[in-house]
Amino acid sequence: MTMDYEKLFSLIRQMMDYYSIPGMALGIITPDKVHTEGFGIRDGAGHPFLPDTISGIGSCSKSMTAFAVMRLAEKGLLDIDEPVASYIPGFALWDEAASRQVTLRDMLCHRTGVGGHDGAWPDNSISRVDYLKRLKYLEPNAPFRSLAQYSNVMYAAIGGIMEAVSGKKWETILREEIFEPLGMDRTFCLMDEAASDENCAMPFRWNQGLHEIPRWNIDQAGPCGSVMSSAEDMVKWISLHMEGGKKEGAYLLSPSDFMEMHRPQILMDYPHVRGGRSLGYGFGWRVMEYHGALVQQHTGKIEGYSAFQFYIPSLSSGAVYLQNLHAPDNPLIFALQGFLLDAFLGREEEDWYGMYTEKGKSHAPEDMYHHLEFDCLPKSSARGPLSHGAEDYRGTYFHPGYGTFRVTEREGRFYLQEREVKDRPMTHLYYDTFSVENVKEDTDLYRLPLTFYADDAGDIAGFHLLMEPKVHPLCFKKVEMV
Repeated sequence: MTMDYEKLFSLIRQMMDYYSIPGMALGIITPDKVHTEGFGIRDGAGHPFLPDTISGIGSCSKSMTAFAVMRLAEKGLLDIDEPVASYIPGFALWDEAASRQVTLRDMLCHRTGVGGHDGAWPDNSISRVDYLKRLKYLEPNAPFRSLAQYSNVMYAAIGGIMEAVSGKKWETILREEIFEPLGMDRTFCLMDEAASDENCAMPFRWNQGLHEIPRWNIDQAGPCGSVMSSAEDMVKWISLHMEGGKKEGAYLLSPSDFMEMHRPQILMDYPHVRGGRSLGYGFGWRVMEYHGALVQQHTGKIEGYSAFQFYIPSLSSGAVYLQNLHAPDNPLIFALQGFLLDAFLGREEEDWYGMYTEKGKSHAPEDMYHHLEFDCLPKSSARGPLSHGAEDYRGTYFHPGYGTFRVTEREGRFYLQEREVKDRPMTHLYYDTFSVENVKEDTDLYRLPLTFYADDAGDIAGFHLLMEPKVHPLCFKKVEMV
């Protein structure tokens, strides 16, 4: 295998320029060499993005959560094939049959029937164990064990289960089971810990130009995507997997359990590099075939950050890269992966830049930066005034699966306070129905209909909100705050 680093770095700079990616760091692992490199800037002040710069790895965190689950299983603290309800008292999902049968295996490979509901997290006002009580109020959109539906909710819940059986915080478990044994001393589970390091990248978003944005704290839902790390540390993580779960000759996970977490558990299609073929989902790993080679991989994306990890087990070669822009992230991720896979496999070089850019253009079109924005308003010709005065709509509203939302008013306009996501503008449409702008669900932004309803006495008693478009609107009830 011969790696032309000059061509690789040229491709990286071309892709970064085309998509206005502020900064990134790369780690490449081959049997005889580890190479790390940084590109661009980590923040608006122009500090360089280096191989030891801390950045968000998003859903690559799931592979760490899954590995830690398997470690706890080997210690006898849980069993991935026993119903969770058998060792977590009161554990329940919406569906009674699923409540009795669901296992950690089901949750790890996304086959519980509960898809989406990304507006149900994070809620940093409650613990991860308390979050388990909310699962029974999240309506599924598919039968239990019928298909794979990617679920951040279930990985957040897995963290609560880990804490319940161990008596330790999820972040402590990851530190003890992964970070410390591997020497990953620049990897953090909690946002404030990562952000306290001066060499921590700031997140960016493109909207008619590049803008530095605040970091989003998702600590409560951390097991699905809060880990912050560096390219240098992630090389250590990927190297562990290339070695079959061994570190310096000692197994951190038994060979059988290591193979189990990397074995496709269920068919799942997902975006992948051109020329690849999805083989399914393991435990925190997506499995792909590329021109005859088996590839283990996972993408990661959280607001303002994205990451990618992959390796070819048969060649002990792979890579990881982190960047401080989350949309679009797939073009750069897959253009670089295609180049690297071809180099690892000794294939003829292809035009990966041409595949993931638009011919004749020097910059990505604006709409590519807004592909995670969705309009769910119904078409309607209805017209009509509000039924109550403004003061009757203001207040606190509660849903047992989503927690507490508030409706406030300022300068004649209503705003929805989506837990810690503040000031979602509301626009009156007709009668007691409003449009709510930029409702945040993971990295997606929605325009949603919100309709207030009254009780038998004629008082505003709550509202219906289409937080999860795959199921029925949620009913938030107005509550009196003590």
